[in-house]
Amino acid sequence: MNISVILSGGTSSRFGSNTPKQYHIVHGKEVIGYVVEAIEKCPLNNKTIIVAATADMPRLTMTYGVECTEAGLSHNRSVKNGLDYIKSNYPHCKKVLFVDSCRPFISNETVLDFYELLDKYDAAFMAKHITDSLGCENDMFVERSPYFLIQKPEAFAFDLIYNCFSAESPATAIVQQLPNGAKIMKHFSTEHNLKITYPNDLTLAHNMMKQLSKED
Repeated sequence: MNISVILSGGTSSRFGSNTPKQYHIVHGKEVIGYVVEAIEKCPLNNKTIIVAATADMPRLTMTYGVECTEAGLSHNRSVKNGLDYIKSNYPHCKKVLFVDSCRPFISNETVLDFYELLDKYDAAFMAKHITDSLGCENDMFVERSPYFLIQKPEAFAFDLIYNCFSAESPATAIVQQLPNGAKIMKHFSTEHNLKITYPNDLTLAHNMMKQLSKED
């Protein structure tokens, strides 16, 4: 069984709005709506679960017809809650995919790619090359080639990530908690993977979605 987990518990403190960024409207649809739609279109996805604030869970279930479980006070606690929910309710889960609720440009093809990568690897994550210059406080020149960005989606063999993941870890990416020796695939991609973080990102996303709809 393959299960996709949408992390939607963020309060958008950097966004500066009473409405969390994932529930804002972009080109006629909630940001999270694009994410749900892409996942549900993937033929290898068997179940979609949203990890969200308790107050948002009834509306999300009614709107999108998916199961919800309660988010935690941190990213890692929300991930752990999602893993625990799967373990309790779907113990036969083999593959789990974590996605951000505020990355509306994920495609069903991408979801499919990540599930298929788990046939060969223990884990896979979206990686991006750093294209700007890189520096640090003690050295203005840093060779950027060994570095890359870790983004979601992140996909895992369920039993492996369940047994090693800790909500108390300082790691900011799920994949960073895997044990040494795990077979991890860095899925480098040039496709749009914009994360809505600031208000201007909504305008950018709207214009991009409008252009994509014209191309379709």
